Amino acid sequence: MKLAHSFSALKMYENCPKRYMHQRINKEVQDEGGEASMYGERVHESLELRLRDKTPLTDETKMYEGLCVSMEKAAIGGELLAEQKMTLDENLTPTDWFASDAWLRSILDVLIVHEDRAYVLDWKTGKRRPDFTQMEMFALQVFKHYPKVNTVKSSLIWLKTKAMDTEVYKREQSNEMWTRLMTRINRIYESAEHDNWPPKPSGLCPWCPAKHMCDYAKL
Repeated sequence: MKLAHSFSALKMYENCPKRYMHQRINKEVQDEGGEASMYGERVHESLELRLRDKTPLTDETKMYEGLCVSMEKAAIGGELLAEQKMTLDENLTPTDWFASDAWLRSILDVLIVHEDRAYVLDWKTGKRRPDFTQMEMFALQVFKHYPKVNTVKSSLIWLKTKAMDTEVYKREQSNEMWTRLMTRINRIYESAEHDNWPPKPSGLCPWCPAKHMCDYAKL
């Protein structure tokens, strides 16, 4: 079975394989965009336009102007990219986002590249729940797309609390990082091979788009 992966898809599977099956495999349901989701989309779009096109921030996001200026200063002498899409095929070779061989997709909210080093930032509009898998995935994408980059500083920016979680990754760590990631991705292939998608009841069930197809969500 051909599957395309991303951080959000991996987390969906780990949170509940049954939901992953209904949404990603059978494509029977899709996310129900609530207010929190729509707010996040508006913030991301506003920050993208500000950094990419110099479009003034909206009233909802103007308090983040200082962050944008800091990003621009950090990029002096280098390259600044907003909402940068990166895709790898199964051979871990860069490919197009919509290519038929797309295997791993990532969207980097902010990417700053200076010759042999890069800085990745991801805007977060929800509660602070750092997941270093996402940060490692960003670093792995950068190492594959920018062969000269040897160091990636990856940060999650929690906009509501102005908190930040940061990790620094070296190219020589890549093999170890790929092993960790592949161990988790391979569990999805095992579920597909055995057609085994067990439900994982949790506090997230009331917001699951597949809850009407799951007896556990009705309990």
